Amino acid sequence: MLADGTAYADDVRADEREAAELGATGVPFFVLDRRYGVSGGQPAEVFTQALEQAWGDRAPLTALGSNAEACGPDGCEVPQP
Repeated sequence: MLADGTAYADDVRADEREAAELGATGVPFFVLDRRYGVSGGQPAEVFTQALEQAWGDRAPLTALGSNAEACGPDGCEVPQP
């Protein structure tokens, strides 16, 4: 990175575009699930609400295989033989 100051320039510009699309105008700015943004220093209740909304809007996990289970908000089920 020190040898080539432009090595990650495209990645940084992509991050800047994504942040702008989410409404970032300053720091701190928090991105949840690459779809929600929380700007500035907010009370814990704001973060709780944003996290619950992001979790609730997320598609349920799908297990692969006939004996697989997925983790959810209540923990993980371990397949029994």
